[in-house]
Amino acid sequence: MGNFQNIWHHEVSQAEKIARSLVKARKADVGWKTVFVPSLTLRYLRSKRTLRFTRKNLLFTKRLAFIAAKEIYRGNDRANEMGLIVMKTRKILEKEKKGLYTEQVRSKQMNEIECLMDHYLRLFNSDGESFETSIKKAYSTKNKYLSFLNRLQRLEQEVFLAAVGQGRKGRKEDRLGGFGKVQAVSVKVRNKEAERIFK
Repeated sequence: MGNFQNIWHHEVSQAEKIARSLVKARKADVGWKTVFVPSLTLRYLRSKRTLRFTRKNLLFTKRLAFIAAKEIYRGNDRANEMGLIVMKTRKILEKEKKGLYTEQVRSKQMNEIECLMDHYLRLFNSDGESFETSIKKAYSTKNKYLSFLNRLQRLEQEVFLAAVGQGRKGRKEDRLGGFGKVQAVSVKVRNKEAERIFK
C-alpha cells in the first residue's frame, strides 16, 4: 500500500526548506516592539506572504502529479488522470492573460508532471514505511536516485526557461538570476537529502 501521507509530508517539508532559503524569512518580534516599530510588523507580514506564495509555486506541479499518481495507484486510468490535469491547467491558462503562465510553459510542465507521476508511483509501489525507506526501495542506489533528481532538475529548468522567454515583467536577466537561486537552493537541499538517505 502506498505511503501517501509520509510522501506528501516530505514534499511540503522540502518546499518549505527551499522557500525559507530563498525568502530568508526573518521572524520579527511580535509584541511590544510592534507598537513602537510598525515597520517590523509590515516586514513580517510581507515575508510570510512571500514565503507562502513561494512554497505554493514550488508545490504546484508536484501537487497535480501526486494526486494523479495516487488515483492511478488506486486503479484509475493514467490517460484519464492526465486529461484532468490538462483541463485544470487549461482553466488556469484561460484566467492568466498577462502573467508568465502560457501555453508553452504549460506544455513543458506536462513533461515535468509525467516524470513526477512516475516517481510517485515508484514510491507508492515500494511499500516503504517512511519516505526514506520508500526512496531506498524504489531507487536502490544513490546514483539511481541522483539520476532521477538530475532529470527532474532539467525538466524544471525547461519550464522556467519557457516562462522567462514569455515574461512581461522585469528584465530577463533578473528572472534568470532568480531561477538560478531557486535551482542552486533546490540542488543543495535535494543532494543533502540524498546523502542522508544513502549514507
